[in-house]
This record gives sequence, C-alpha cells and structure tokens, in this order.
Amino acid sequence: LNEVQRRVKAHTLSGEVYFDQNGAREALKDYGLPAYFLDFETISHVIPEWVGFRPNQIAPFQFSVHRVDENGAISDVAFLDLTARDPSAACAEAVVAACGATGPVYVYNQGFEKRVLKELAERVPARAQGLMAIHGRVVDLLPVARSFYYHPSQQGSWSIKSVLPAIFPELRYDSLEGVNDGGMAMAAYLEATNPSTPLDRRKQIEVQLRTYCALDTWATVKLWAYFLGRDVKS
Repeated sequence: LNEVQRRVKAHTLSGEVYFDQNGAREALKDYGLPAYFLDFETISHVIPEWVGFRPNQIAPFQFSVHRVDENGAISDVAFLDLTARDPSAACAEAVVAACGATGPVYVYNQGFEKRVLKELAERVPARAQGLMAIHGRVVDLLPVARSFYYHPSQQGSWSIKSVLPAIFPELRYDSLEGVNDGGMAMAAYLEATNPSTPLDRRKQIEVQLRTYCALDTWATVKLWAYFLGRDVKS
C-alpha cells in the first residue's frame, strides 16, 4: 500500500477522521483574494449538431462562479444556455467577465475545467486570451483534499460528492431534486432543448440545473474555507 492507501486503511479501521489543517493551510497560503470558484456543465453529441464540432466534443452550456472578495463578501454569477444553439461564444464572453482579471480560480479536479477552457479558447478565438488567462490561474482543491483530509464515510473516494457531505452533512447532492450529477445535467439539457418539452417543464429543469451547478461551486467555497479555517456563509 502507498501512503494514502495506508491512511485510508488506518482511518477506516479506527473510524476516526484524518485532517492535517496545517498542511492544508500551507498548500493554499500563496493564493490570496479575491478568489473565484468555477464549475462547468457540458453537453456532447455523438453526431455533432453545431458547425465545427467533432463527434462527442464537449460544449459548456452552463457555469457557476462564486467570488470571495478581500473583505470576505461573497457573490455569485451563473450562466445557462438552453436555446439549443452553440453556446460557445456566449459562454466564453460570460466566463471571462465572471472570473475577473486577477486572483486564483479554484476548481475541484482541474482536468475537466482546464479542458473546457482550452477547447472553448480554440472555438472562440476572440476570447482565447482571456480564457487561457483563467486556465493559468486555476488552482485544484482535489490534491489538497487527498493529501490532508479523509473521513471513513468516503470509502476510498475523494469525489466532491463524497468529501462534501463528510465535512458538511447538511450539504448533500442526493437531496437535490431532479439533477444531482453531471450525467443527469446532460439529460436535463437534452430534455429542456427538445422542442416537444412543455414550457413549464423547461422552467422546472432550468431551476434544477441552476441549483445543482451553484451547489458545485458553493461546495468548493466551503471546502476551501474549511481547509483554511475560515468561516463563510452564503
């Protein structure tokens, strides 16, 4: 077993939580405020529906950004495109505006968000500089969680859906109505953009998508604050 696996074994057997807050603080000490917290939801089509897309290429139709200012004030910005048209240009413009010019952009599992930003920059050259600037500011909280925190309820997983309820039991994805994971968000997008879907159902899906995506970034804010020993309230 490697070091992390030995830790999982030891704390599973003991039932005790592992948390090295000093280590977590040290890992995050160089990143100041304002801080941004970003999450995308994407759709991909086996047979491309928009010009310039490859089969199964992802396109972000939604994002959520939470911002923590120097004085601790918290604000949030949301983007959601359910028009069924290519959302790339509108999403690129909105996310560049939402993430400001300076400050860390926190995500959980950076490979996905960095891929979205890079592919979006390739499709929207006019916003490429701003998008790649955000790409360069990304800070991943997953390695911090894996190195410095473990709760036996995670059962060996550091998915945000396992870590978040371990620390904050009141914040649970399984309590959300309709949409509580990325696959369900894709299915909801397809339903909402289907012309045969009734208007009241589309409005219901829109609320569910916004609630789900906002929880993703609020979860990242809460984990960041917990690792640093800060107190944040929505």
